[in-house]
Amino acid sequence: MDAVILAGKHALLTFELFQSLQTSYSWMKYYYSELESIRRNHFDERELKELLNDMRQSIEKSILKLREASL
Repeated sequence: MDAVILAGKHALLTFELFQSLQTSYSWMKYYYSELESIRRNHFDERELKELLNDMRQSIEKSILKLREASL
């Protein structure tokens, strides 16, 4: 995801918000590859819980930024 969403001559999102979402998207891709690695190699419940907690925190942070931007 490396393009700014445009509406006419104006961006729908501020660059800072877009950059935050892009970072979150990159982390989601990383988390997915880590989940796949855990699934293929071995199932470590502690590692899986930590990874899912990191994912939840990242998603919550992005949602908070979106909500702040819509105010």
